[in-house]
Amino acid sequence: MEDRRTAHAGIGKDAKRCGRQTFFLLSRGTTMLTTLLVVLVILVVCILVGAFIVQLATKMAAGFKPSLGNAVATVIVGIILGGIINYVLQMVLGSTGSLIGLVVAFLVNAFIINMMIKAPGGTQMGFGKACLVSLVQYIIYIVLSIVLFFLVGGAIFSMLGTVH
Repeated sequence: MEDRRTAHAGIGKDAKRCGRQTFFLLSRGTTMLTTLLVVLVILVVCILVGAFIVQLATKMAAGFKPSLGNAVATVIVGIILGGIINYVLQMVLGSTGSLIGLVVAFLVNAFIINMMIKAPGGTQMGFGKACLVSLVQYIIYIVLSIVLFFLVGGAIFSMLGTVH
């Protein structure tokens, strides 16, 4: 027996079921879109934080501050090239090459910094200074990771204290 609202509108049970399926697909699509937007925002924020860290490391190690656009381009190239090299090393060495991968990532990062970030005179800063910038950059990343670990860990641990 049909519902009065659907019988009066000329809509049967199949149409109601189709409407539910359409609503489910639309809600799933909205969830997917929201997830993609969140991932995009997180990626942009991470790139900007990385660019600010490159600027800070360059200021500390080389004595000048590159433009934000140049730092962003350096971070993006570093992410892409680092991902490719990490993939190749994992295929060749497997999981045993983590220390080798760290050294290679450090040297590639220094190479990218040397090639893309120019001194105020327009010349390259040199591979030695680029290695120093990369080292300072890694130290900043490690300190930032430790601070975030304790902040997030403390927040989670404090929430556990309320559970009985």
